Amino acid sequence: MNKQSIDTGQVPLTKRAQDAWIKRAVKNGMPETDARDLVEKMAAIKVEKPSRTRAAKSSMANVSANTNPAAPGDFFTDQSLPISNASTALPISPKKAESTAVAVEISQLPLWPDVMRSLPNELLRSALFNARNKNQPRVNMKSEPIAVIGDGRISYQGEELRQDDETVFLQLVHLARQHLVGQLVEFTAYSFCKSINWPINKQSYERLKECFKRMQASGLDVYSKRLGRGVSLSMIPVFEYKDAETEKSLPRWRIRIAPELVELFGNNYFTRIEWAQRLQLSVGLATWLHGYLATHRVPYPIKIETIAKGAGLKQETTKSELRRLIKKALANLVECGFLIDFEISNDVVAVKRAEHKV
Repeated sequence: MNKQSIDTGQVPLTKRAQDAWIKRAVKNGMPETDARDLVEKMAAIKVEKPSRTRAAKSSMANVSANTNPAAPGDFFTDQSLPISNASTALPISPKKAESTAVAVEISQLPLWPDVMRSLPNELLRSALFNARNKNQPRVNMKSEPIAVIGDGRISYQGEELRQDDETVFLQLVHLARQHLVGQLVEFTAYSFCKSINWPINKQSYERLKECFKRMQASGLDVYSKRLGRGVSLSMIPVFEYKDAETEKSLPRWRIRIAPELVELFGNNYFTRIEWAQRLQLSVGLATWLHGYLATHRVPYPIKIETIAKGAGLKQETTKSELRRLIKKALANLVECGFLIDFEISNDVVAVKRAEHKV
């Protein structure tokens, strides 16, 4: 879990602590202006003194009991400040804060550089965003199991998702990483399409809107062995693109991502993907393999049937056609600089990754 108990006597209350936090955030890829803005938001959070009421004691005790020890370098926790505490909070001095060690819970996705995009490993190793041909009609799924390579189980409800949806979701999560969980992420359709290399026209805006609506209407259940339990979420709980009263389009779209997504990322259970490389790839099996292989520093040999299963390809795809598709996709990965070389022998794929740039 990407979490840390932050003493109110530490990060936002002294300038030295603020500067140290900002320095670490910038080192982890956050622009300095955004880091300073976030520190101001944290500094605005005030917590109630432990001795104020018995109810307050109980509430804060519950928060502390649900917080695991922090990992070095983490900045945020996965649990929001209880609403009751936030609404009745009183300011406390730095000295008093240091003596009482009251913890403020803040939830946010991990940080990564602007040239990268990230998703939890379980999603990248699954057929959630499948690599089927775009000319094949999408089907509606009803809490159906999704193939996963390795540990974990996933079930999905809604219109099936493809690799173009993954491109959109990667960019959305990238924008959301600089917001506290629960905050709306705002952007223009123009800027979003530009960031994912889609043509700037009405057709792209409508396509983008359909991607968001598809994920808003989804139901996703992920069981992870590392978590020891399942996590259920709607990928996009809130999507606002028009005025509810006037029905007119909003100049800036607003989206809220599922808070549970933070839990799936954890401290290091996610993979960074080089964005420039992905944008060079043909959307489909090449982008799926790019994400899957990126989850392994040294990818191990994998059967072509396993690739077909993980990418959600139709079972009727013949072996000869599958070999052709995989070979073409791997050649694309060599062209973009992700792979140095690959080999397909006895229907087993072996690859050699290029060195990480970031």
